[in-house]
Amino acid sequence: MKILNRNNNTKILFFFLLILISFYRSPYIFFNGRFIGEEANHHFLFALNNNFFINLFYYIEVAGYYNFIPNFFTWVATYVSLENAPLVTVYGSFLIILLLPYLILFRESLLFESTKQKIIGSLLLFLTPPFITEIWLNTLNSQIYLCISSIIILFMTNLNSIQKKINNFVILVSGFSGIYTCSLLPFFAHKYYKHRSNYNLTNFCLLILTNFIQLYLILYSKISNKLHSSVLTNDYNLDLISNFVYNIIAKSFFGRDLTHIIWNKISFLSSNYNYYVIFSLICFNVFILFNIKKVFIFLKNNFITNYLILIFFVISFIIVVGSLNNQIGGRYAVIPGVILILLVFYFYNESKNKILSYLCLFLLISSLVTGIYEFRPKYKINLKNPDLNYLKELDCLNCPEWKSEVKIWRNDKNYVIGLWPYPRKKLDLVIKND
Repeated sequence: MKILNRNNNTKILFFFLLILISFYRSPYIFFNGRFIGEEANHHFLFALNNNFFINLFYYIEVAGYYNFIPNFFTWVATYVSLENAPLVTVYGSFLIILLLPYLILFRESLLFESTKQKIIGSLLLFLTPPFITEIWLNTLNSQIYLCISSIIILFMTNLNSIQKKINNFVILVSGFSGIYTCSLLPFFAHKYYKHRSNYNLTNFCLLILTNFIQLYLILYSKISNKLHSSVLTNDYNLDLISNFVYNIIAKSFFGRDLTHIIWNKISFLSSNYNYYVIFSLICFNVFILFNIKKVFIFLKNNFITNYLILIFFVISFIIVVGSLNNQIGGRYAVIPGVILILLVFYFYNESKNKILSYLCLFLLISSLVTGIYEFRPKYKINLKNPDLNYLKELDCLNCPEWKSEVKIWRNDKNYVIGLWPYPRKKLDLVIKND
């Protein structure tokens, strides 16, 4: 019992440490707040001029899917002063971010069995390179954290009734906040098939419901020509494969800066990267072919690995098909990158092969070190292209300050409010009942 209490205390202390680390990453945002593009000029503006029930069903037609989280938190934001409205979405998204380490630390899981594994796992899924600033503290991209949380839920065991209900709720909200979680339907279906219970059946049915609605909206937007023109119309070529390898595989373990240096400074890679990628894939396939028996036995006896590999390919397919302009970096690369890290972490814990264990350890250390280095990046202000500061500056340097913008707007209702990422995003704030 003492050991159990000590482990719980350790996990609680570590959880609060992650909160402190979060404030270190972006104190400006936590204390001042800010809206990100569509958070304000779509969701918040709509919430200001419509009642709760109408706002609840709002979706951006060019995106083609329903995103509940920004709908909900921007509606809540209408009940505070206009100056403090962005703080609601910031802290709302922060709660969803914290959900991920909470589930890892305080639930039993096949992925993280010991307290040590839980702490290291939550650290990896908090600091490593895939968790870029683009998805940090905004409700638009909370769907990414919710999807990863749903993947963690898939592998949970020994849940009590309250924990099951919480998980059901997370799955429901996650499915209504984007298409990523909806892609997990086959895996929750298989889980119910193997382990029939009311809990597994509920998760399965909730995903059927969310899949139906999201698919309907996507098809409706596509048929009515309202879906963004580059979505579902990508050209698939070698450049796309290289883009995938660069942004998802390489960056997940070596970070943005180191990957960029390796990829661009070596002449062979920079001038013939497509051929390099093809050569690497051939070598990988040859390796698998010569070790096919061992690989088959390993996969046959390990459903966790099978699940993670299949989830990786399913979500990667969705990202490749649905990404804008053949670019699968940034927010599109987060979930597949995280799954790769989970796979490597699981291999490290379970593998009895020393060479494989050392390789996995190297990749994990590399990912963690580069993630820590990039967690709070420091860049010079880009005056030639201020829009780039959105991705590179967490302190909102050279970006509009929301409260100051609102003050100007109150004196001049024709003033267009600047938003992150400025100057590409702005808000023409019109309140019907003002």
